[in-house]
Amino acid sequence: MKILLIHSDKVEVIKNKVATSNPQDFPEDVIKMEGLILVAYVSVEDQDTYDTDLISKQGAQVIEDAINQITNFPEKIRLKNEVIREYNKKIESGQIKGKPRKILELIKERDVYRVDQVLVYPWAHLSKFLSNESNAMDVCPKIAEFLKEKGIEAKFSPFGWYKSFKINCIGHEVAEMYRDVKLYIQPEEHIETAVFKVITPQGTELDLEFDEDNKVLPLKETKDEDFQLFLESELGTKRTDEGIEPAHIKVMKEFELVDFDPNTDAGNLRWYSKGVIMKNLIKSFVEDRIIDYGALLIDTPLMYTTKNKKLTAQTARFPARSYWVESGNDRYILRYASDFLLFDLLSSMNLKPHYFPLKVYEWEQYSFRREMKGELTGLRRLRSFVMPDMHTLCKDVKSSVEEFKSQYFLIKNLLDDLGIKSYIIFRATQDFYRENKEWIKDLVKKEGQPALLELWEERYFYFVLKFERPVLSAQNRSATLSTNQIDVESSLEYMVDNEGKKRQKYDIHFTDIDGVKKYPVILHNSPTGGLERILWGLIETAVRDKDKIVPGFKTWISPIQVRIITVSEDQKEYAEKVLEILSREFYRVDFDDRDEKLGKKIRQSEVEWIPYTVILGKKEQEAQTISVRQRLIGQPIGPKKGTSKNVNNIKLSELLEMLDKDTKGFPKHKLPKPFRRFSTKVYFRK
Repeated sequence: MKILLIHSDKVEVIKNKVATSNPQDFPEDVIKMEGLILVAYVSVEDQDTYDTDLISKQGAQVIEDAINQITNFPEKIRLKNEVIREYNKKIESGQIKGKPRKILELIKERDVYRVDQVLVYPWAHLSKFLSNESNAMDVCPKIAEFLKEKGIEAKFSPFGWYKSFKINCIGHEVAEMYRDVKLYIQPEEHIETAVFKVITPQGTELDLEFDEDNKVLPLKETKDEDFQLFLESELGTKRTDEGIEPAHIKVMKEFELVDFDPNTDAGNLRWYSKGVIMKNLIKSFVEDRIIDYGALLIDTPLMYTTKNKKLTAQTARFPARSYWVESGNDRYILRYASDFLLFDLLSSMNLKPHYFPLKVYEWEQYSFRREMKGELTGLRRLRSFVMPDMHTLCKDVKSSVEEFKSQYFLIKNLLDDLGIKSYIIFRATQDFYRENKEWIKDLVKKEGQPALLELWEERYFYFVLKFERPVLSAQNRSATLSTNQIDVESSLEYMVDNEGKKRQKYDIHFTDIDGVKKYPVILHNSPTGGLERILWGLIETAVRDKDKIVPGFKTWISPIQVRIITVSEDQKEYAEKVLEILSREFYRVDFDDRDEKLGKKIRQSEVEWIPYTVILGKKEQEAQTISVRQRLIGQPIGPKKGTSKNVNNIKLSELLEMLDKDTKGFPKHKLPKPFRRFSTKVYFRK
């Protein structure tokens, strides 16, 4: 819905001629309104007619907010002038230096900043994506009624007529306003009644206590400082410390993995060659595991229409975060997640009982969310991102629980193999937890670390259980990677909300062997979290513990797995031979062929977190052996800040065995030829 607001001194609307085959009643020839009138010109768009009551309430609220903005404007100016006068006094007294500021003056007399009545006027010219449904004409009358319920005198101009009108815009600071109102179906959240506990590995439930500032107090039962910091982050403020750049941003730039691009919308990134290698490796890694787990592969379009009411119902959960694109006389939403078109596809399938559990996986490239600009933080929160996403259809809640348990370990193993330390959160309704607490506690026991538990009095979204694996950043801020949810709502034909209104769902159903039509339970599993956030987690966890644990990426995912260094130019030919052999075995190897001292080359390899550094000197050349500095990634830092162990004078085959052990079962990726030698290496950043 689009609304143009004009503050006018009197309004007159004159009926001329019928404009449609089904106009609204217009018994008067003239609508004449005296006093100070706020005229709201309204265009009802395609998505709005999904629920005219809801969009009309939202429109009425926008108009009420505009009235308050006009009414309160003089007081706002007065308060600003108080600040200006205090500032000017300090200048006059010599307390501060500077030029005095001018006192602000209202354009009009103070008593003009009021609204006596509202006229809601249907006006098609604000949008080219108007609704073609007959109930669109109900919106303006409903807006007027909702305003009256708020004690605001309001009228509407009937739909379907050619009319002439006279308005006299007052012309003050807020006399003209424009609003874009997105249909918003907001679930009733019950966060204020949520109860937080900690489940210990022994199965004990610990109640959390908070101080007078609502900060969680330390747990006496655990001495894990990082877990306490995790609790403080999850249960405290979510804002990132202003002015402190997240640790991963420096690394991602210096390593030339990924960077910001000034030519695009904020939260959209450019990827350099080494970052693309990591991206492709993660894609293959997750996809291979998911295929082995039994999932089907699918790929759905990036955009979808707002005219499909199934899609509208879900999209309206996130209206402010949508990107819209136009194509001719139609408009589309860039997908927020893969659910929308996937669920529409599933609803059109002839599902068979023996399909279940039916696992469908999509590598979403890309999803789009218009996050607030102040929330964008490097790789942690973006406006376009890649999301590995698996949905599993289960016959009922009981089978969904069994599938959830299996997927719990799928998630755990994926993050372990990535080398990311994560924490555990279960969020559930009290009823679901009461009936399922034993197996939840058993999972925590097998994990061997405590879990945060959040309980709600009743379900306020589509899931009865949500599982999360967050990571703690170098700044002690948590962010979720993997998630899994048990969705008991989306597959239904419709839901009845708290007001008794039917809300259309996807109608994903099957006929069971007993001949009864049933609706499957759906697991929403993002097995590793968004691709960008995976890289965020890898870097942040590495940097977070860099004084205690050797930072780096596991060998299989490191952009450069092996670096070859020579003591002198005499070993160059031998180095080229080693480079050729290792590259032929599909390892990513580069040769530091610069004319620099050995120590400098070794330090460079350390700074870049290279897992294996091969050193070739005269002795190695003569014996046709190699010496290796193996970076002890993920292990405690040794004496004298040691980060590597030396393996001297070994056969090249032994290094190949070490590399095979590190990378067996993981995908491989070639290194582009220019990156295989420093003399041909391409640098993207100045």
